[in-house]
Amino acid sequence: MIFKPNYPSDMLFSEKIKQLRIDSGKRQKDLAKAIGVDVPAYSRYEHGERRPKREQVLRLARIFKTDPNELIAAWLADEAYSHIAQDKMASRAATLLSDMFNSKDTPKTMSAESAEIPKDSEPNVTRDMVSKLGRSLLPHLEQGDAPTVMQRIEDESIDCIVTTPPYWRRRHQGTESIKATHADIFVQEILQTTAQAWRVLKPQGSLWLNLGDDTTDGFVQGIPWRIVLAMIDQQGWHLVNEVVWNKITTSPQGSQDHLRKVHEFMFHLVKSDDFYYNDEELRRTYALIVRNDGKSRAKPSKVKKQYLQPEGGHGMVPGDVWTISVQRSGIAHYCVAPDTLYRLPIIATCPRGGIVLDPYCGTGTSCKIAYELNLRSIGIDINPDYVKQARASIAQKPLSLF
Repeated sequence: MIFKPNYPSDMLFSEKIKQLRIDSGKRQKDLAKAIGVDVPAYSRYEHGERRPKREQVLRLARIFKTDPNELIAAWLADEAYSHIAQDKMASRAATLLSDMFNSKDTPKTMSAESAEIPKDSEPNVTRDMVSKLGRSLLPHLEQGDAPTVMQRIEDESIDCIVTTPPYWRRRHQGTESIKATHADIFVQEILQTTAQAWRVLKPQGSLWLNLGDDTTDGFVQGIPWRIVLAMIDQQGWHLVNEVVWNKITTSPQGSQDHLRKVHEFMFHLVKSDDFYYNDEELRRTYALIVRNDGKSRAKPSKVKKQYLQPEGGHGMVPGDVWTISVQRSGIAHYCVAPDTLYRLPIIATCPRGGIVLDPYCGTGTSCKIAYELNLRSIGIDINPDYVKQARASIAQKPLSLF
C-alpha cells in the first residue's frame, strides 16, 4: 500500500523527507543506518545542505511507503532549483523548462515516467527464493541471467555476496550473460546486478566483487574502478578494502611496451558502517592457509617465522595483497575461482547460519565453500553446463577443510 500524504507541490525535497520521517515516527538515527550514512550526514539532507544519492532516495521511499516516483521527482526538482535559485533569470528558466517537458516533441527519455527508477522498486515477481531454501545446506543453483533471477530473492535476506562477473571481451563462447561491446555499456550492465545486490543484501552484509581489467588499442580501460566508483556515487555503496589478487602466473603476453598483467582486484563493499566482520576467524583461517601453503614450498620453521607472528593472540591480520595461484579447469578458456580467494571473504563476513549468494557462480566454488562451512547458499549462472558442473562438484561434502 502506497502512502500519499497531501503535501504542497512546491515543498522542497529536504522539507518533504523531514515531514515523511516525522509522520512515520522514525528517528534520524534509524534512517541514517538504513541508507548507509552517519547521523550528521542524514541531518544535512533534511536541512538541504547536502543531497543523498538516487539509490538512497529510493530506499527512503520504500521505508516511508511513499511513491518513489514522486520522491525522485522532488529530488530532481530540488537539484535544478539549487542551481538556478539565486539567478535573476531563474523564473524565465523555470518557464522554459516547463515548456520543454510539456512539449509533444520531448524525447521519451526525458519524461517523468522514465526517471531512473530500478525495476525492483515495483516488483512484478514473487520473491520467495530464500524462504523456499529453508534450512537446507545443499546449495540452491539457478540457471539464468543474474539481475533477472535475483529479482526472486527477498529484500535484505542475504548475508554475503561473493562473485566474479564475466570479464569484458575476454570470453566468446556464446554463453555469457554480458556481451557488451563498449566499456560504458558493460559497466551499466554490471550495475544492474549490483543494484539488485544492494536490495537483497542485509544492512550488515558484505559484497565481494572480483574484477579484472582489459585493454583497448593498447591502453588499460580501468573497468574495475569505473564499476566501483559508479557503485559508490550512484548506488550508495561504501568501499572497505580493495584487495589486489596477485595471480603469480598468467597466460603469455607478447607486448613489448607493457608490463605483464598478473593481478586482479577483489573489492569489499558494504551498505553501512555496521557490517558483520569476524576478525578472529579470518586471522585463524588465514594462518592455516599460509602455513599449509608454506609447507609445500618452504621449511615449516621458516614459514612460521615469516608469516605467523602472533598479533592479538589470533595470528596476523591479512594484508590487502593476496598471492593465490590461478586454478585451471577442464573447461576450455575457463578458470575456476581459487578456493582461497572466496574462502577468506566468506569466513570474514558471513555469520553462522547465514546465506551466501554468487550471481555469477560458474562451476560453484563459492557454493561449495559455503556448503563446507555449513552455510546456506544460492548460485546463479546463465550457462547450463556450468550449473550442471557446479551441482556435480558439491555431490559429496568433505570431512576436513585442510
